[in-house]
This record gives sequence, structure tokens and C-alpha cells, in this order.
Amino acid sequence: MNFLLEYGIKKETIEKIKEIKDDSEVFYCLTQKDNVTKVINYLQSINVKNIDDILLNRLELFYVPVNKIKESFEKYNINVLVQLLNEDINILNNV
Repeated sequence: MNFLLEYGIKKETIEKIKEIKDDSEVFYCLTQKDNVTKVINYLQSINVKNIDDILLNRLELFYVPVNKIKESFEKYNINVLVQLLNEDINILNNV
């Protein structure tokens, strides 16, 4: 999962993911590397700041095709959504 370092993800976050997630989920994350990186790039492009927290708590989001995430996010005011998301990742429950 060291590929995540290239996207500004902390080494501690990667280690914590390996610790709290089972091996099959870590393996799946590796097999979905292209989509994971696309989602990270998209989140960074709209100024989401707490990507490490989202990875730790909502890893499944990074398996969703990035175009589906964009569609979901674009139903809302992106600036407001990002502000809320940066304050509390639980806002994803409503998106």
C-alpha cells in the first residue's frame, strides 16, 4: 500500500489500515489501486483535506468508480459539501 505515499497519505495511516483491516480488504485495495488513486486525486482536486481519516474509516469509498462519486457529489454544492466533509467525514452517510 506504499503507493498511497505518493498521494500525501501518511505512513502511519497506511500502517493503521493494515492493522485494523483484514488481509482480504488490504489485498482488494491493492487490486483496485487505479481506482483508489483516481478517487484520491478527485478528493484532492476538490480540496478534501482529511483523506487519511476517510481511508481509515470509509475505505470502501475508494472502491466506488470515481465517476459515481463525482455524480453523487455534484448533486450538492461542492464547496459546502467539502467544508462539511472536512469537518466530519460522517457527512458521507448522507451523500
